[in-house]
Amino acid sequence: MSDTILTSADSTPDAPRTRGYFNQGQTEDLDLANSTLAAARSHPAEMTGQDITVAWLGQFEAALTEARGRSSATGQQSEEAKQATAGATAAAADLVKGLKQIQSSAKQKHQMLAEDGDPATNFLTDGYLIGTRLDANRAILLQSADALITRTKADSLPGFKTPDKILVVENLLKAYRGTTDDQQDATKDKELSRIDRDTLLNSINRRRAAIQHAADALWPASDEANRPIRKTFGIPLNRAMGL
Repeated sequence: MSDTILTSADSTPDAPRTRGYFNQGQTEDLDLANSTLAAARSHPAEMTGQDITVAWLGQFEAALTEARGRSSATGQQSEEAKQATAGATAAAADLVKGLKQIQSSAKQKHQMLAEDGDPATNFLTDGYLIGTRLDANRAILLQSADALITRTKADSLPGFKTPDKILVVENLLKAYRGTTDDQQDATKDKELSRIDRDTLLNSINRRRAAIQHAADALWPASDEANRPIRKTFGIPLNRAMGL
């Protein structure tokens, strides 16, 4: 027998749900849980008879409060992750700009030494990654930067003959490494928060379902007079609630 928990009275096990931060489905789950809690507290004697005690409902309320707090924290972490990503993107663009300046200087030196037509004095641009995409992904950009900076130090390129000029590009690389580390940390924090929140929401949905099943037993759908109270608990009006 499946132990799937429905997330609204009229949903089905096959209903598509959207995952994500502050998604509509999760907000609806919390709203339904709140209304179910209120309905249960309106019938304390009947609920207690079904082992839904005042203390049990207090724990349920505490879980709801915790869930909303975590949802807010998750939203903040999501924003931090976005900001970290934006910072990494800007740092990557600055680094690529610096690396392309190195490539331009290498091409300049190649042309200057090739003008006399003497192959013996030519400057080869092999190793300067000319014609390749430097920022195909994070790993490639880091590797490309290391390679070009190392090559530049050995070749005395125009505009990069002094350590301070090369240091500018090295600092761009350092800045990019830092922003990508921040991005990874922020993404990790966001994911951990999502897991914590989703686990808590699953627990809340099960507690809410337990209340609804108690109401389903107390006020069966076979009696039409029970329709108003069944509505307050968010359970089907004309049929028994599914698992």
